[in-house]
Amino acid sequence: MILAVLASDLQKEEIATSPFFSKHEVVYSENDSLWANHMADVFLDLLFEPTPDRIGKLEKLLPKPVLVNSVIGTLNTIHPSFIRINAWPGFLRGKFLEAAASEEIRAMAAARFGDELIFVKDCPGFVSPRIVAMVINEAFFTLEAGTATKAEIDIAMKLGTGYPFGPFEWAEKIGLENIKELLNVLSVDNPVYTPAKSLTL
Repeated sequence: MILAVLASDLQKEEIATSPFFSKHEVVYSENDSLWANHMADVFLDLLFEPTPDRIGKLEKLLPKPVLVNSVIGTLNTIHPSFIRINAWPGFLRGKFLEAAASEEIRAMAAARFGDELIFVKDCPGFVSPRIVAMVINEAFFTLEAGTATKAEIDIAMKLGTGYPFGPFEWAEKIGLENIKELLNVLSVDNPVYTPAKSLTL
């Protein structure tokens, strides 16, 4: 399949080594305006912002699959016919993409991608980013307690869990604002997600 992709340089680096993307022909675009008459089979907006203009442009590409990087925003706030994916830095390297979609769209996606998309509940944070955000948050609590330095925590987590990055390294790649925003959204329903003070400063 031909995948038309909007991506940052960091995302492109991950895509270059990704088993998922290596199975397809990836064509990069500079902006979504170039997609109006594109011959691609699937469109992936990894730089997605949920503005009415952006959503309107992507909506015109339907019924072809439209995958958007939306870790926090859910389909009911974006578009019910899109496929949400987790394209935060560090998550594009694997054989699969974590995704959320309606039942109808899941069936269509399965016909095209097989089991390359792992569908989870359409909720803020998916599964993997939620867990990583909590690990990062706990790392900040550990730092605040004076238990270890950032470097020591990163090394311990990589050696102890086999994570590709330590929590502070991952936080830098993902962006503290993204981590903080996700934790703030999740903490509305569960205070266990309340961000560490040093994370919010």
